[in-house]
Amino acid sequence: MGYAVELFYDHESEIAVRKVWDGAGKALGRSSLSNTGARPHISLAVYNDDLDLTGFPEKLQEFADFTERFEFRLSSVGTFPGNEGVVYLSPVVTQDLLAVHQRYHQTFLNYEPYVQAYYLPGNWVPHCTVAIDLEASGVLEAVAYCRTRFQPVTGRFAEIGLVEFRPVKELSTYGLG
Repeated sequence: MGYAVELFYDHESEIAVRKVWDGAGKALGRSSLSNTGARPHISLAVYNDDLDLTGFPEKLQEFADFTERFEFRLSSVGTFPGNEGVVYLSPVVTQDLLAVHQRYHQTFLNYEPYVQAYYLPGNWVPHCTVAIDLEASGVLEAVAYCRTRFQPVTGRFAEIGLVEFRPVKELSTYGLG
């Protein structure tokens, strides 16, 4: 089990991404990410399971209060190398997105020893997962599905949340601004 801090989309954008999740799940003959309890999101940080959450939700709420809603555009499809079998939608990397990510990690610097390194500034590849734990053939099928069915999604980040995962459970969620 681990933890993640996730930026959640506005309602309309969430629905649009869920349609991609559900369609990809159906095309792959497997359950959609919609059925996992997850919400469409971009993770700012993923933490090991030994993270001490004392005071974390309160600090996250303060961060949310001082972070205005901002726009995003999911515009392309990607996959990570290796055996994790991940296919994702990629946002346009804007100055706003990078600034929020950087400020998040500066604010939560005391928790840095628990962060998975590929979520740190300079390593981070922002993404919205469509499917995970796929065999090589499933990755190809998911990419093919997204190439033909996915239309770019434009919206606003509306909330930030602390999530425990596998299984997914939202521990605390706060509106931005």
